[in-house]
Amino acid sequence: MTIAPDQDVAAALRSSRLFAHLPEEDLADLAAASRTVELAAGEVLMAEGSPPEAMYVVLDGEFEVSRDVGGSAVLLNVCGAGDLVGELGIAHRRPRSATVRARTRSRVQRIGADALDRLFTHPQSARAMLLAATRRLDREEGLVRQHERMAALGALSAGLLHELNNPASAVQRGVARLRSLLAGDGGADDPLRRLVGAVPVPEDPLARGDAERALADVLAAAGVERGWTAAPHLLGLGVDPASLEEALAGLPGDGRGPAVHGLARSAEVASLLDEISAGAEQLSRIVSGVRPLAYSADQSLTEVDVHGSLEQALVLLHHKVPADVTVHRDLDPEPQVVQGWPADLALVWTNLLDNALAAVERPGTVTVRTRGKADSVVVDIENTGPPVPPEVLARAFDAFFTTKPVGEGTGLGLATSLAVVAQKHRGRLTLTSEDGVTRARVVLPRRR
Repeated sequence: MTIAPDQDVAAALRSSRLFAHLPEEDLADLAAASRTVELAAGEVLMAEGSPPEAMYVVLDGEFEVSRDVGGSAVLLNVCGAGDLVGELGIAHRRPRSATVRARTRSRVQRIGADALDRLFTHPQSARAMLLAATRRLDREEGLVRQHERMAALGALSAGLLHELNNPASAVQRGVARLRSLLAGDGGADDPLRRLVGAVPVPEDPLARGDAERALADVLAAAGVERGWTAAPHLLGLGVDPASLEEALAGLPGDGRGPAVHGLARSAEVASLLDEISAGAEQLSRIVSGVRPLAYSADQSLTEVDVHGSLEQALVLLHHKVPADVTVHRDLDPEPQVVQGWPADLALVWTNLLDNALAAVERPGTVTVRTRGKADSVVVDIENTGPPVPPEVLARAFDAFFTTKPVGEGTGLGLATSLAVVAQKHRGRLTLTSEDGVTRARVVLPRRR
């Protein structure tokens, strides 16, 4: 941190609402007693828990205000030129309640604690101080309460996931056992089992219809009652009409029906088992995708598979993908691993994908792209559609700012994602919109 002179400190202080109505003489005294401080990007201006020695007026640049809540850094605010920081600690005479870090190269004007008493002698300055403090407290408490609610929801979800995972596993075991029993069943349909897989199942609908009619004709000619109901199942098993005709000719008349319908029934049961197994497997994938979020409090810094984490988020948001929207994966052919917290990164991907799916123009495309570099991994989540207005881009990372309809967005997705990427993982999160593509880019260092 370096200290630099400022030739027009009084004019810079006048830009803050707190000092806007001070008499010129008092403002000049305040400017003379203050000093300009320059900070590099990433440098800490105030640390949470440190003693309150001064307050600051932001001259230029941006600052992130965050608080540690349950071991996680929660982004409370982003301050720009003219904003005041650190006044709450001075007013309360308590340790700093948050950490203030420069997002860009910035300058602030440092004002000592003894200046606060002089400010309170001016009603308009005192009113501005009260208004700023009240708004900040409301904002910070709202964010902290939101974080606590999410933590409580995570604890509840953890128990629910445990209860869901057990029956899903039981279903999978039951399906495997039923398949084993059916495979070993030596019923009346054994003479026809050798016909299974004799020919490939046609993919063309017209060819399938012709093949199904051919099987139905063979069954009718062999005297099999309701043979037309069994024809679709036999077709699915790859039974050839000519081979079926030959096999049925070798069976007694009263044994043909039971043999054919027994084989069809086995095929139908196998198909149903496939559906049940697929449903249980999808449930297991959903549980696996939500588990990192629910058990976030139990996780520590570890190696995170970026591709696997993205796939989990895509599974969770599969139900939000419109029928006329394509999700395109353009993943680096090599596995990409970073050091981080799985739950927090899962939350980032979920937020960014949710925003992309909500904003994509229909019909359109959402693209998930990864590229590995020597010391970092770049993740782009893009959606096609009209450009985002500059005024919206400028406020996109502000807490509680949202363009979604009331009840559909909290305005915390991007703010939380920025805190996770920039503060906790020492990475970068940017949002751009040009040439019909809106892109959220995350750059994560491989080693924190």
